[in-house]
Amino acid sequence: MAECRRLYVSRWVLVTLVIWCCVGSGLQLQAAQSLKTVRLGGIEYVNADEFGARFGLKATATNSGRKLLLTSAWTKLELEADSRECSINGLRVFLGDAAWYYKKSIHISRLDAEKLFTPILLAGDRDVPVPALRTIVLDPGHGGRDPGKENRRLSVNEKTLALDTARRLQRVLETMGYRVIMTRNEDMALGPDKVSDLLQRATIAKKSGADLFISLHFNAVGSDAQRVTGLEVYTLTPRGQYSTADPEHDDDKGAQVANPGNTNDHWNIQLGYQVHRRMIEELHVTDRGLKRARWAVLRQVECPAILVESGFLSNDAEARKIATPAYRQKIAEAIANGIQVYGNVLAGVRKVRGGQ
Repeated sequence: MAECRRLYVSRWVLVTLVIWCCVGSGLQLQAAQSLKTVRLGGIEYVNADEFGARFGLKATATNSGRKLLLTSAWTKLELEADSRECSINGLRVFLGDAAWYYKKSIHISRLDAEKLFTPILLAGDRDVPVPALRTIVLDPGHGGRDPGKENRRLSVNEKTLALDTARRLQRVLETMGYRVIMTRNEDMALGPDKVSDLLQRATIAKKSGADLFISLHFNAVGSDAQRVTGLEVYTLTPRGQYSTADPEHDDDKGAQVANPGNTNDHWNIQLGYQVHRRMIEELHVTDRGLKRARWAVLRQVECPAILVESGFLSNDAEARKIATPAYRQKIAEAIANGIQVYGNVLAGVRKVRGGQ
């Protein structure tokens, strides 16, 4: 069964790569051309119809123009005025800035056009350096005196489940040929306090020469605990934008900081999209979205990085599922398959560039 699964994934990856190579070279010049911007609410915006046209996407407006569908043979992008949510090929994705209805057209922020949509629609656009993908650092969240999220009714906690999932993911990735480093391989803290613990995780990645960093977590909520389920994937918030959990734009100071992780904005979102996509497709769980945050491990790590919240321990039914080794194995395989697709996208970009 494992061999059949790997064969299926390999074929799926090959199809993805062929499509990318066929369209990538033809759209490279178009996508790189600048679009006219307009300042709305103090933010630079571009016309979504015009942006989509650069990628061969046909625009269809509904709801008196306040909803917009951009489509091609392989892409379906849905936008709505005044919303920070959109849909990309059926996946829930959060914008940095809400879409704006202006002069009878939907507009998206220039930063979302450059830092969200372009990396997903055309990875490697504008001669962005292509990272290597040999060494992967896995970061099981929490540890030692910090249990992370807990479900005391079921006697499960985040630190234990995250470590087991990371070990499973390590084994899968190593069979794919990757070198895998763990930030912790036992129940331990990495520093005397929370700040030093988080910094040490990024330090391990740097010293290991990491090409990729995956921080593994499980979630919880205090209210509506038995209603909230699903997974979410986080990438670092680009400079000049506000995190998904900051709809009121309160973190002005954070928004102005260029963190080390922001050097990989382009590949962060491409990685996040591919892992998020495979997890939703393979695990069949509630899609809580591809989101942005300035988590410490994402800020400080110097290679493409994501933080994965693979389910809610506060929900008893979901916690029971996560507590089974079989389901944690599925989580590990889904993440690994997303990484494999990401790796093939990198290979596709190098091929289009003539082996660079």
